[in-house]
Amino acid sequence: MSEPIPFPINRKRGIGSSGPGGDAFEFRVQTAPADIAESVRLRYRAYVDHGYLTPCSSGEYRDAYDTLPTTAMLGAYDDHRLVATMRLCFCMPQHPLSTLPCAPYYPTLASLTGGSNRRLMEVSRLAIEPSIGNTSYRTTLYGFMVRSAFAAARAAEVSTILVATRPDWVAYYKHLLGFKQVGVPAHYPPGNLLITLLAGSLEKADRRVITRNRFFRITETELARMRQALQPVLAPRATPANA
Repeated sequence: MSEPIPFPINRKRGIGSSGPGGDAFEFRVQTAPADIAESVRLRYRAYVDHGYLTPCSSGEYRDAYDTLPTTAMLGAYDDHRLVATMRLCFCMPQHPLSTLPCAPYYPTLASLTGGSNRRLMEVSRLAIEPSIGNTSYRTTLYGFMVRSAFAAARAAEVSTILVATRPDWVAYYKHLLGFKQVGVPAHYPPGNLLITLLAGSLEKADRRVITRNRFFRITETELARMRQALQPVLAPRATPANA
């Protein structure tokens, strides 16, 4: 099991309305099969709760991208309890576009990748434990996950961030981060919603979001921790299967 890494932020204490909690969420880049299994079960519960999936006997939702060597599964923990999960998929110069889950659904992506110098990160499968009903807590946790994604993008020195999102979140990403739509919406699983793919420059998005909210400022110590945690994913390695 990988070591949890604290990201201190100001937040209300505890998972519930008055739980004990600490002063920070912790994230863990999940490499152990047991950790990944816990995340895909949380993902399943959240997707069923949102109506994206119908209940099934497996109690989990996973795909082949979860375990690619270019994928980082991040879990957020509060007092040792997994409360959110997110998947980051990287496409660096030595990788084919097929390392990105969105690539088969948005063919125009190939024209925006910067050729052989591409340094892309796709954010997907963000899910929060559905049994947590505290709205303020969920909002802060969502912000923490977005903040962690920014830290990962900066640590990996990516040029472009990709986000596949529901129609009702498109305006948020365009306004807050200056992201732009890639191609036309597509049926990016799960569910039957047409999902929009957005792309944005890390440098511009980082500058915009920090200007609007100091919460998203990331220290050099936090970046060093993220680089260390992502080292197994970012280190040069063999081209993934299906290249």
